[in-house]
Amino acid sequence: MSLEPYLKCIQSFYPDLKALFVEWNHTGQNNDILTLNNEWVFRFPKHDKALHSLQTECEQLVFLQPHISLPIPEPHFVNTDTDLLGQAFFGYQKIAGAPLYSEAVLESDSFEKQRLVTDLATFLNELHSIPTVDAPGKKVSGKQAFQYWMQLFSTIKEKLFPYMKLEKRFEVTGHFEAFLGDPSQFEFEPVLINGDFGVSNILYDYHFKRLSGIIDFGSCHIGDPAIDFAGLYKHFGEVFVKTMIPYYKDLEQFLPRIRFYAGTFALQEALYGHQFEDKEALENGLKEYV
Repeated sequence: MSLEPYLKCIQSFYPDLKALFVEWNHTGQNNDILTLNNEWVFRFPKHDKALHSLQTECEQLVFLQPHISLPIPEPHFVNTDTDLLGQAFFGYQKIAGAPLYSEAVLESDSFEKQRLVTDLATFLNELHSIPTVDAPGKKVSGKQAFQYWMQLFSTIKEKLFPYMKLEKRFEVTGHFEAFLGDPSQFEFEPVLINGDFGVSNILYDYHFKRLSGIIDFGSCHIGDPAIDFAGLYKHFGEVFVKTMIPYYKDLEQFLPRIRFYAGTFALQEALYGHQFEDKEALENGLKEYV
């Protein structure tokens, strides 16, 4: 969808909000992002699954606010009571900071790196300790997780194996079968998780060298806490994740699951590309397998 219909939609619901300056990011898999006047961020779902996720996310963000000390999106402009793509959205005040992409973070001095580690651990401890009895969204138990990964493996074999080198098929098969064949990997206690705790959703203040906020809770649900460490593992490596062990109880026990989840990210990107006919995502996800 082009930019103009989104602006008209916002104006129809909030005519007093003037779009004096607009930034538009339409490269995401699930949402188109508009930033108005460098102050308000609006998310518009790109497909039905993202639309239903957005509706739940609004409820979750309201639920999470009292429990999280870092800034997270607080829905201010909301139209989620619709199933029409291009009409459903929510807008929140922009949170300062830039994505935690830079390798300079790993190259920073020991004090700054230690502060980053404790900031990350503090957020995850807060999130994972929130009582779940009244939490909105789905709950994924160990049994359900086993069924999910079994189905995902089956889909990978059907949809992606035809593209892969033979030795890579054996590698992927070994990765999944070792995990699925170990019942202990599904004995976790479900907690509230972000579900997509990747570096692009972690905001960092490069001047003050501190985390400044967390965005995108579209994958938030009650599930395996190890999932929230997998993005950090994928980007920064196992040594970095292990530095968080003193600040997060039982993290060392999560490491086998963290390794498994991190090893599926590219395949999940490729499956997205296959499902939505996104050639770039398909090729990017498969580049290490062909």
